[in-house]
Amino acid sequence: MPTSKSEHSASHQDVRTVRVDARVPLHIKNNLVMAAALSGRTQTDFLITAVNEAAQKVIAEHNVITLCLEDQQALAQALMDEHAPPDEGRWDRLRKAMRRHSKEADSRS
Repeated sequence: MPTSKSEHSASHQDVRTVRVDARVPLHIKNNLVMAAALSGRTQTDFLITAVNEAAQKVIAEHNVITLCLEDQQALAQALMDEHAPPDEGRWDRLRKAMRRHSKEADSRS
């Protein structure tokens, strides 16, 4: 059982750190130094924040593409399956796919 606030937080989220090494061109290092100084943060904090934001963006974009493909497949299947008896579950899935698509389209604009 956690005995302190920090131990309690650690039990809910992995707070271990690992070292990441990267060799970068000098101009990129200079940009990092300047951007960190201008934002009032350490180079490490600036780098971690920038990398994490970029990674989250790539993951989110991938998820949108995946959901869009799944929605397209659900629509195509519903349209191609015209001789199937009415299936309320199928129409529910189609309605949900259309709502997801609308929300995602709204969030991109």
